[in-house]
Amino acid sequence: MDVIQIILFASVALFFAIRLYSLLGRRTGHEPKPDEQPAPAGSGQFNEDEAERPRLRPAFTGPAAAGMEAIRAADGVFDPESFLAGATEAYQRIVEAFANGDRGVLQPLLAPDVMRRYGDAIDAREAAGRTQIAHVEEIRAVEIENAWLLGQRAQVEVRFDAEIARATKNAEGEVVDGDPNQLRRVTELWTFERRVDAPDPNWVLAKVSAPS
Repeated sequence: MDVIQIILFASVALFFAIRLYSLLGRRTGHEPKPDEQPAPAGSGQFNEDEAERPRLRPAFTGPAAAGMEAIRAADGVFDPESFLAGATEAYQRIVEAFANGDRGVLQPLLAPDVMRRYGDAIDAREAAGRTQIAHVEEIRAVEIENAWLLGQRAQVEVRFDAEIARATKNAEGEVVDGDPNQLRRVTELWTFERRVDAPDPNWVLAKVSAPS
């Protein structure tokens, strides 16, 4: 191989080396290793700080916010939406169970003193030979009016605006009060309570009053 051929091969090799360098670049010594490359967006990976960061919830709002925050801090689980769903179901069951004189349904839903008053009213009605019917046709509105934490006892006052058909019949089956075929607008404040230091998560009706 003569000198010209050697020079020619060397030139070709140099040309390809320059092309390879321009395409791939050169390492600076600071490139991360393959397993250190940042995870692409949407890969599902997250850093330890993100994993340890507590999940924040929106602050409660409205006139009962301070009371609800106190209850949530005490029991760690209070949620207004879940509470109102349960309170709405309890409202309908209590109204209709009281009319039917169903003490078994009422017992777990009422505070002891309220159960005594409801029981006395049912006894008096039965002694007079009267019966009552009630049907909650529609609950038009339900909202939390106030909330308190009194020691370990949480109380939440709920405003119910409902359409109810209600009537009382005598022993002969004649309607003596109300009308079973006519809806009446009823607005009441019901106060539910529970002890936040008790294992039982259920709320009971502690008071019924008319809005001022």
